[in-house]
Amino acid sequence: MLSSKIHDELISYTDRELEILRSSYRLNHKFKTHIERQFFKDNYIHIEKQTRFAKVPLHSHGFIELVYVYQGEMNQNVNDRDITLNKGDILLLNQFAKHEVEAAGKNDIIINFIIKTEFFSKLMSLFDQENLISDFILASVNGKKKVAEHILFKVGKVGSIQDIMSVIITEIYSDNPLKVVRVNFLVGLLITELLSNIDSSDYYAGGSYNETIAVTVLKYIDDNYQTASLKQIANQLNQPNYKISKLLKDFSGKTFSELLVEKRIEKAVELLKSTNHSIVDIINMTGYENASHFYKVFKDKYNMSIKEYRDKL
Repeated sequence: MLSSKIHDELISYTDRELEILRSSYRLNHKFKTHIERQFFKDNYIHIEKQTRFAKVPLHSHGFIELVYVYQGEMNQNVNDRDITLNKGDILLLNQFAKHEVEAAGKNDIIINFIIKTEFFSKLMSLFDQENLISDFILASVNGKKKVAEHILFKVGKVGSIQDIMSVIITEIYSDNPLKVVRVNFLVGLLITELLSNIDSSDYYAGGSYNETIAVTVLKYIDDNYQTASLKQIANQLNQPNYKISKLLKDFSGKTFSELLVEKRIEKAVELLKSTNHSIVDIINMTGYENASHFYKVFKDKYNMSIKEYRDKL
């Protein structure tokens, strides 16, 4: 929770807001270009409070934007989709997303994080690329696909994320000489927490209809790895099996079966590390029916048997 002093800072009027209230000021193109130059300077990240009382017209950026609602709500249209963010929600937009923002009211406090794409390039190297959803999202927001993407995280009640955000905002208002370095690390931690909580988040990945289907199938595998089947998800989406297979191959370079096997192995490794279940039980818990095939694919991946892997833990 923020201190009362910082809370008061956030809800107080900025000079820009007072100017808007006095003269019905509008955010014109010249001013937008000016503040974008100021945002970057020498840092990967710039953070500031969203200016209230002014509608922001349709635009896109050359950077990644993370929007956090500290208080109240925020309404905007992103990639032709109307979105409402409530207290604690986070919206992530890549550099190809187009959005327009409705004017925030007096009680709507929104924090904008302006992030250079290079920051995500460095961050990506720290993540496990076998995590289906995080791999897809990191690739999307990092601009590897030249399409507009946005993700809405409904995480207002996720304490770990709200705590990190409070620390970041507190750091912004501090006089700590290491503030810039600390904020960079804290934003990285925030991204990891978002990815850790993505299964319980109500998110939407923008872009084409095919991309939406791909995200749905990837999430289906993550949530239903024990019983997942291509036929079942194809029926749910009212799509032929071959189309689902082609979409996944285009986006991930892997087939449905390969992605399902990777998820089951990932889960098996997690269980090896966190439980004392027998290897046979762990294989059954992942949904694998053919233990011999599981032993083979595990050894192909890790260059050791599953028993040798556990013995090394």
